[in-house]
Amino acid sequence: MLKRNIKWIIYLIFFILLISGFEERSSVREMPIFNPNYMSPIVMVPGSSAGENRFDYLISNLPREKNHFKHSVLKVEVNENDKMRFQGGISRIDNQPIIVVSFQNNRDGYQNINQQAKLLGKVMQSLQNKYGFTDFRALGHSNGGLIWTLAIEKYINISKIHLDCLMTIATPYNLHGSKMLNELVHNRNKIPYNTTVYSIAGAKNYSTDGLVKSNSVYSGKYIYQSRVRYFTEITVTGENTSHSDLPENRQVIGIISNYLFNNLAGTKTFQ
Repeated sequence: MLKRNIKWIIYLIFFILLISGFEERSSVREMPIFNPNYMSPIVMVPGSSAGENRFDYLISNLPREKNHFKHSVLKVEVNENDKMRFQGGISRIDNQPIIVVSFQNNRDGYQNINQQAKLLGKVMQSLQNKYGFTDFRALGHSNGGLIWTLAIEKYINISKIHLDCLMTIATPYNLHGSKMLNELVHNRNKIPYNTTVYSIAGAKNYSTDGLVKSNSVYSGKYIYQSRVRYFTEITVTGENTSHSDLPENRQVIGIISNYLFNNLAGTKTFQ
């Protein structure tokens, strides 16, 4: 009798362990697992005099992904001593997190912009080491576009990390005359061919967004056209197309959603 009870007890324990193992395997299959090979962060750089909160309105008004998924946001500020301060974080299930990189020295001028580009290269190396991604997308507003272009040409090892897409908004490629433009054109062979570039200009009137001349924005074609796989110029007109308003313009937000996040938003995004 005792042997029979022990036998049934063993059977019961085995059955419980079997069921527990099945439930554990099922829960593991259902849980999305972070894989850096599928992670393609969107890294945003504001323009001169702008800080880490420059894109808050843009980010909060991006259309939700399917299943109402909201992207995680990590903010990185680099101080005068090249130290990085992190705020927020990246969700382990977010394959397209948003990373905003800003600089304590966010002043205008050729030397400052070049220094900011160098720091951006260090930030990207740090982020890549930490998160292991091999693909990214980039957004720069105003001088942020210049910072990105300089960083891509001089300070980011594009052979080890793929730039899938770059979008610049109201970037003055012909800033302060031809010195910077000449340098960017001279080094354009460092820009990877297998990427896509969008250059957005605001047209408050026929020639300017109120701060940056349209021809300065359109000078980006001398850097990117015939160098990258696809180069597209987009001119946004109507309300909220002045230089500082462009990152909060509904048309611009729709373009960013569609082409940086691959999120085919509804037409209401453009209204």
